[in-house]
Amino acid sequence: MRVGDLVEANNGERGIITEVDMMYPHPQSPVGYVAVEWIGAAPRWHRKGLMFSPFSVKVISRASR
Repeated sequence: MRVGDLVEANNGERGIITEVDMMYPHPQSPVGYVAVEWIGAAPRWHRKGLMFSPFSVKVISRASR
């Protein structure tokens, strides 16, 4: 997951990843938390500024690298 990827939550809400926080301080670290700007309605569990596990959303389109 990277900044700019289009993601989808469980009930179909879509958003764009705006921030990625790595689990460990080295380049090969897995993603620990992500922040998403939702397009339209946000999921019920979301609060503004919340960073959450990448396992709670799925990537549906990757950003250009």
